[in-house]
Amino acid sequence: MIHKQLTRINGFTLIELITVIIIIAVIGIVGASKFFGHTAFKEAQVQQELLSALRYAQKITIASQCPVNVILSASSYHLNYALPCSGSVKYPAGQNSFSETNLPATINSSSSTFSFDASGNISPSTGGTITIGNFNITLEPVSGFAHE
Repeated sequence: MIHKQLTRINGFTLIELITVIIIIAVIGIVGASKFFGHTAFKEAQVQQELLSALRYAQKITIASQCPVNVILSASSYHLNYALPCSGSVKYPAGQNSFSETNLPATINSSSSTFSFDASGNISPSTGGTITIGNFNITLEPVSGFAHE
């Protein structure tokens, strides 16, 4: 009889390899997020929030027959009723003013104030463009339709 001597081959087990791969992946994800930052996500959030506010302003204007001004600055927006009505527009589910300050991204706009009349048309009648980083909101002339 021939006896084969079994020798132990040194190496890594499958569990050890998977554990190391998972640890490297977690470190890579954390490092990548710190390296690339969250700027694009913040800009997209502000774009969607402002787009929603513009659409709400147009709808509340038509429903209430009170003109609404949308006032923009570099890091905030406010919705206010214009004459003959007055006061700030409230959130639908609360008594807080429909405005945001200290937004995490910078707003650049062709106009600092857009107004919707009782029929939902926009002033200035040329519409406009609002830019938040790499994201845009277009306000169509006359109709005021807001879209990406």
